[in-house]
Amino acid sequence: MKNNYKELYKKLVKEYDEFYKTIDAKTLKPSTGMLRKYQLKTLEFCKKIIEQVDKLNIKYFPIGGTLIGSIRHNGFVPWDDDFDIGMMRDDFERFLKFCEINYIQIPAKYLYFSSDNRFKIWDKFLRKYPKQFIFSRTPHHVQIIFGTSIFDCVNIDIFPHDRYSESYTGEEYRKYIDFINKKKYMLDNYQKIIDFFDNQRLTSPFFDKNGKKIYYGLDNIDNYLLRFEGFFNEEMIFPLKKIKFEDTEITIQNNGLEYAQRQYKNFLNMPNDIIISPHLNNKMLNKNLRKKRTFDFKLREILLKFAYRKKVESDLCKDIAINEVIRFFRKKITGREKYKKLYLTLKQKFEFLKSIKS
Repeated sequence: MKNNYKELYKKLVKEYDEFYKTIDAKTLKPSTGMLRKYQLKTLEFCKKIIEQVDKLNIKYFPIGGTLIGSIRHNGFVPWDDDFDIGMMRDDFERFLKFCEINYIQIPAKYLYFSSDNRFKIWDKFLRKYPKQFIFSRTPHHVQIIFGTSIFDCVNIDIFPHDRYSESYTGEEYRKYIDFINKKKYMLDNYQKIIDFFDNQRLTSPFFDKNGKKIYYGLDNIDNYLLRFEGFFNEEMIFPLKKIKFEDTEITIQNNGLEYAQRQYKNFLNMPNDIIISPHLNNKMLNKNLRKKRTFDFKLREILLKFAYRKKVESDLCKDIAINEVIRFFRKKITGREKYKKLYLTLKQKFEFLKSIKS
């Protein structure tokens, strides 16, 4: 008799939800298995980058999941798999020059949103320059990668912060970022978007090198992923402090708790849901696509090229339109297959949470 995956899934959802309520995020154990090995491999690489940053007397601080992990776990968030740091613009520019001299650079002009070719280009450079420091400047951050291919590499992401004028309110800044977000998606090539951002910093009255208000730079993905909840101030970030992170120490914001709570209000508690190892899984997905490109993947690439050629302003509209077309053309998945996938995915997540609960 075949499994009734719909009923199994419904039953598992109830068990999962009840279990989730019992988890204290502050007492979780580290992850295990392949994810843990990847975290520690990433950390060893990041130590080398941080050592170079320290020698240059460049200040850095953790952001995103790395900041949350620093405060809540003294290390990686158990289900996370990357390392993110922030720098003020002056330090960011200094480190960028150091990278240009000492690392292999992937020119931004090679990268396009419409062809979604970043993984392909990364892989090409990693295979050509195995086990060398390679850096890539994108419209959203600087990434330094190390490995022999896209499938075994590790990386650190660096996100610039800028100083802003006292003359503008938070509401005015929100409108400005909405404007920038629309404009950047009228462009396609990474280098053209970076040039657009650089020009904005030189010409827009929102920026002030001596300003007391601090926030993400235009070339910082958090400016577009997170809702603006107010500027940071000098005292929130500086002077930096030391904090334990796994088996080492890193520098952290003067008031890392307040900085984190500005964007992740309840970060000391469990989030509404978790995504296990998103970057590592993305690499595995790309590995599978390399073997056999799926219909969805090819169709998405064609539609993205069309969207940029027609200069569709809203990235959200593009995504909605593309997904709708894909759903229309995709072969229908039977109910049983759908619930089987849901059940197996949730089961895997359930087992993972059981393994890290104290």
